[in-house]
Amino acid sequence: MASRTWLAVSLMLFIWFGYMRWLAPIPAPTATKTATSSVDTTSKPSDGSSSTKSSSGPVAIAVNSSAFNPIELGKVFPVKTSKLDLVFSSNGGKLMEAKLNNFHETIDDSTPLITPVTREKSSLALGALFTDPSLIEFSAGDFDGKQSGKSLTFSRKNKTASVVKEYFFQDDSHFVETKITISIPKEDRREWGSLLVPVGTNDTETFEGQIPLKSWELVYYQNDEIHRINLEKLRKDDEAVKQGHTEWVAFGNRYFSSAVITEGNQINPDIVIKKTEGFNGAYLRFPLVFKDGQKDIQFSLKYFIGPKDHKELSQVPGLKKLIDFGTFTVFAYPLLEILRFFYKFIHNYGIAIILLTLLVRALFYPLSQKSMQSMKAMQKLQPQIAALKEKYKDDQKKLNEEQMALFKAHKVNPAGGCLPMLVQLPVFIALYAVLGNAIELFHAPFFGWIQDLSTKDPYYIYPVLMGVAMLAQQKMTPSAGMDPAQQKLMYFMPVIFTFMMVNLPSGLTLYIFVSTILGVAQQLALKDKKGSVPQPA
Repeated sequence: MASRTWLAVSLMLFIWFGYMRWLAPIPAPTATKTATSSVDTTSKPSDGSSSTKSSSGPVAIAVNSSAFNPIELGKVFPVKTSKLDLVFSSNGGKLMEAKLNNFHETIDDSTPLITPVTREKSSLALGALFTDPSLIEFSAGDFDGKQSGKSLTFSRKNKTASVVKEYFFQDDSHFVETKITISIPKEDRREWGSLLVPVGTNDTETFEGQIPLKSWELVYYQNDEIHRINLEKLRKDDEAVKQGHTEWVAFGNRYFSSAVITEGNQINPDIVIKKTEGFNGAYLRFPLVFKDGQKDIQFSLKYFIGPKDHKELSQVPGLKKLIDFGTFTVFAYPLLEILRFFYKFIHNYGIAIILLTLLVRALFYPLSQKSMQSMKAMQKLQPQIAALKEKYKDDQKKLNEEQMALFKAHKVNPAGGCLPMLVQLPVFIALYAVLGNAIELFHAPFFGWIQDLSTKDPYYIYPVLMGVAMLAQQKMTPSAGMDPAQQKLMYFMPVIFTFMMVNLPSGLTLYIFVSTILGVAQQLALKDKKGSVPQPA
């Protein structure tokens, strides 16, 4: 039974690693498209509790990506903080480029800075688009810009309305506070379509360079629940409307993201997810409905453009859930804090990973020891169990009774090899998720050939060493009573794991390798010089 328990746990781990295969490297980027970016929208009422409803008909918006080219149209307004290098354009009064000052595309500081927002790839992102024909010129028309200190203001008016966009900056922050004010002096009608605030890209290609990212995803926080949508799973011309109490919507990858936070506006937006030839992403859709006597509507938003650092993301309720730490997030954050604590003293995340692995193994040592002792004891009883199976092969009830009596006489728990492992499993999975997603490991060096713990081992040394260690551990694992087919599968598992590990971040592979070595050492320590087996308590 212990053999079957070990097989079950191994298969569980195998399934988990298979699920985590999204950590594989990104596909090679394709040529940048310069086609027209468009968003087709239909204003629909939101069922959010704080929303104002609108019933406008379908209106198409087309904004050419070249409209944000500062050479051809518009005046450029650069804004630089310690963390962000931003470029705004008077054309649309919007952000058209955002660079992250502390993050390069590769470990070489001479390579370009990571640029989540560009006029070529994300010309619509973080803009303000209008669906009503009378307001459509405010989507990409020329605004008057005024820069003063840590603020930037764009304004434009026509015979129908005026729009003012204000941006406020903080030096040590990846957040940009934004206010959009729509004023309509005339009271000839109350409904003016919708205001759209997109996040996304003109296509699905990733950054240039060797950034360890696979795919883009949309993440939104609605009704206090997190939702994730992989863009690769969306088909062209798909559209989905998500209604409820909307907090924020974001577009990004494993380490970086752009987000729009609603900041508790009285008008609650829908989230529209859309994939077309010219736009892949989502947008907040605010209905523009004026109350009796109301002349203007103001939207307070907050933009986030930066790394998924949980300390900074924690400034906004629910925003740290942008980081995908999986099912066992409750364990992930304490593990991350311990990792950061070790780093404060040794200034090397590779060593910090080793120390964290040692700590986790030490904490679970009693459980692991009990599990191994139970499996060893079960192995010792296999001849007697086999004899009972032969004696009572035609009486299953009697066989079960005799087996339980045998276990009781030798003080062996048949589930003792499994339960301690299951107790540890959530923590090990959480640690796996932390090392695969923590921004702290992005471009963090270890030693020798490992100069970036967030990318795969360039020479596959750690995956191979891990496979050898797993094979050694497997040979030491009790297998008495296991049928030949199961034994072959168990010996084949290290080979499968090795191939699964080759493209995982080297920091994650380092953890698995060290953990496996510690497991082997623990099994060796369990044996005495004569090979006797300690009995479980």
